[in-house]
Amino acid sequence: MRVLILHMRFHPDLTGTGPLVTDLATDLAAMGDKVTVVTSMPHYGRNDIASEYRGRLLHRNNFYRVNVWRTFVYVPPNPSGFHRGINYLSYNFMSVVASVLAGRHDVILCINPPITVGLSGFIVSLARRAPIVFNVQDIWPDCLMIIGQIRNSLLIRTFQYLEKFIYRVSSRITVLSEGMKQNLTSKGVGKDKIVVIPNWADVDHIRPVLKENNFRSVHNLSGRFVVMFAGNLGYISVLDTVLDAAELLKHDPSIVFVIVGEGNAKSRLVERAELMGLANVRFLPTQPKEVLPEMLGAADVSLVTLNQHLGQLNVPSKTYSIMASGRPVLSAVPDDSEIARLVQEADCGVWVPPEDAQSLAKCIQSLSKQPELLERLGANARSYVAAHFDRPMLIRRYHQLLHQVASKKRGQATF
Repeated sequence: MRVLILHMRFHPDLTGTGPLVTDLATDLAAMGDKVTVVTSMPHYGRNDIASEYRGRLLHRNNFYRVNVWRTFVYVPPNPSGFHRGINYLSYNFMSVVASVLAGRHDVILCINPPITVGLSGFIVSLARRAPIVFNVQDIWPDCLMIIGQIRNSLLIRTFQYLEKFIYRVSSRITVLSEGMKQNLTSKGVGKDKIVVIPNWADVDHIRPVLKENNFRSVHNLSGRFVVMFAGNLGYISVLDTVLDAAELLKHDPSIVFVIVGEGNAKSRLVERAELMGLANVRFLPTQPKEVLPEMLGAADVSLVTLNQHLGQLNVPSKTYSIMASGRPVLSAVPDDSEIARLVQEADCGVWVPPEDAQSLAKCIQSLSKQPELLERLGANARSYVAAHFDRPMLIRRYHQLLHQVASKKRGQATF
């Protein structure tokens, strides 16, 4: 089967959906599918395209049997909504060009965000007569409206129309949770069109390691109680609350906050931490894949945070990597969210109200004095994620779905 995947992030992008799409593409190729990924030139967390890709409209290479087409994109000088919009649109235009040049495919997998990738997929599906499977990692435009990234009523209506159009022209829609499914059905999408497939953890690569490891030594964390946030530093994660909690705990020299990653909110967060004089907060860049087991294992507890209004609309996939590392999850998320449900069901962490610095600080201080509890929660986390969110098991579900959609289309074509 020939699979075309459209998404802006792919290896070597290490944050957000880049690693997930890389896992999916390489595993499908290893299972015998002919996989093509149309992605952007690497630029995530940078203010320009990586030097080895500059000066080209298109770049082709092979990555573990995956045929990768990289397209030129406009890289914004700042993370404002307008400039990011141009960044997305430049990829949408170039991805259509690259996808058509890449030849025929049996099925197209479009991975959102941005939701505009669905429009690219639709144009390619018309040109190549291939069905679309639309993967929803974040529900747009709902998320953007809630965090205040779009306010213009005309733009909101345009996004809402585009959302409904893409759902209508897609053969199947995959979502990460039942809450996301409910959101789509409330908008008129048929239940039989939606498939729930959560994201995964690579439990073979990310395994429990000694807490006092090389990562702690390199970053001068030995003997400290490490509260870690590792992932996309975006507005959805409301990390201002974490800084406020750090301020409440800055009198305790044993507790340190380590924030790892890139994202459109990072520069502002770094500036604010400096203005607040938070010597107990460290910002680190996204770490290479080979460092992840030691990095996650260096934490005493790892944070998963969400905007208080995003309970049903976002499922941070970093949660599964935290669990795979055998460390407890400190979830500052809405109580109706998938993560809150998961933490309770797996008994793998602690929940506090979102955007509540007082509760977060109090919980961290309490956990720092309960090593036996942390050990038990971490062990539960590892056991649960290995049983329910194992990478091969979930990618097989994508493999089966893509084959079903492609086979149905072929059957209709020969009728």
